[in-house]
Amino acid sequence: MPGRFRARRTPADLELRLTDGSGPPDARQAAARAQRELSGRVLAVTLRSVRDLDIAEEATADAFLLALQTWPERGVPDSVEAWLVTAARRRAIDRIRSAQAARRALIRAAGGLRQVDPADVSTEVGVIGDEDLRLVVLCCDPRIAESDQVALTLRLACGVPTAAVAAAFLVGDSTMAARLTRAKKKLAAAGPNLDLPDDATVDARLPVVRRVVYLAFTLGHTAGSGPALADDDLADRAQYLATALRVLRPADAEFTGLLALIVLTRARTGGRFDEHGGQVVLADADRGRWDRELVRRGLLLTRAALAGSRSHPGPMALQAAIAAEHAIAPGLSATNWRRVVDLYGALLSVEPSPTLALARCVAVAQLSGPAAGLRDLDEVLAVGGLERYPYAHAARAGLLDALGRRPEARAAWASAAELARTDAERTFFARRAG
Repeated sequence: MPGRFRARRTPADLELRLTDGSGPPDARQAAARAQRELSGRVLAVTLRSVRDLDIAEEATADAFLLALQTWPERGVPDSVEAWLVTAARRRAIDRIRSAQAARRALIRAAGGLRQVDPADVSTEVGVIGDEDLRLVVLCCDPRIAESDQVALTLRLACGVPTAAVAAAFLVGDSTMAARLTRAKKKLAAAGPNLDLPDDATVDARLPVVRRVVYLAFTLGHTAGSGPALADDDLADRAQYLATALRVLRPADAEFTGLLALIVLTRARTGGRFDEHGGQVVLADADRGRWDRELVRRGLLLTRAALAGSRSHPGPMALQAAIAAEHAIAPGLSATNWRRVVDLYGALLSVEPSPTLALARCVAVAQLSGPAAGLRDLDEVLAVGGLERYPYAHAARAGLLDALGRRPEARAAWASAAELARTDAERTFFARRAG
């Protein structure tokens, strides 16, 4: 039975092949770029065709491996996306046929079991026309726990490495890998119906989708693994998805707030790095390098989000309002810290979170001094949940530094460096410790 015992290919296998030097440099670079930019879209189209998560994922990985094998001889196709989609769908059909042939002998005696004809795989346009967004919504399946939906969607639909997903959840890599495996099995066991039949089905999933896109942008803005501080590809993807969500539901103030937050945060990109590519904190940022056009757009979106929220703004609108305060301030000392602290208070009342509580402590330190900020921070740390978060240790180190408690600050900077997720973070924290 050909193909039945073939080793299963996954996106992780593909990442290894794309980075281990296989193939000529031009073909390797083209395949690697396609994998970064198009894997989610190719997977979405294939999944919508075959409605089987395992087959779609394996076929997508097969398509990228086939590209690596054939492009060196035949050249990179004019339409990379169309080539990959076609290859993935053909591989998916091959897998369906192989599986049917493998079990046909076993079920012939029983008879009557309906087979799926590969020629009948669906290609209709669903409720969500955008394939990237559609895959995110598909993965946010309520038949599995919400935290597993978020983790699985980040990994599968957004292409976030397992180590970075683990960092987002403040757990170890092996713990997250096991959770992802369990989530995929639960989703597969829940049934084959992976389509989105109506708007009501989509609406029920959108709160989790919004959380996924927000986390994806967070992991793009400050990467959860690798050498660099930021993952611009992931940040671009998250901004695209946030824009698609607002187009899909323009009246939803939280989607407007999410896009506003992303735009305002990206407006400050120019001041995040020094001339050597090192990390620059907000206090030392050159605000003249901020993108004023993005600031203008972000402020307009923030006003729309707050107006659409009426008297009960949600967490995305509130975070956008905080980002807006930073965007309009000419400098750190000129920031309206009272309003920032109040906004964080409102935010924590609707979305309790240890990382948001940490951010409020930093704002309190700016408003009332480092001693007040440290008292609040120690209370937050005592609750737990931030032990593995490097910026919690870094925040405490900064406040200890401001209070002249240098030995304690040095130890806290060292803890932040030990827990750093990227090489850039590790270097920055280690230098502060020294």
